[in-house]
Amino acid sequence: EKLRSQRSSKWGDGNIHCCSYYCRDGRCRETDWDTNNTSSDWHGREDSDGSVKIGLLLDLDECTLSMFKNYRRLGVMKRGGLSGEY
Repeated sequence: EKLRSQRSSKWGDGNIHCCSYYCRDGRCRETDWDTNNTSSDWHGREDSDGSVKIGLLLDLDECTLSMFKNYRRLGVMKRGGLSGEY
């Protein structure tokens, strides 16, 4: 709630407030912090045993969140719904 109270016009009109990688099954988890909590498959998805290096690349021009595992690009985990200042 405290973070959402800081919302400004710089946040844009995106509807995803939090996006994460779930190591157990490799799915993308996302929420709008109000009512919508979802998980989704994505092309390139891999699970992880926890002993790997995970990287995320947020591209606000393309509205994508790409996933890397041990310096290898797995693919785009999330496309669309991302905008603003993070």
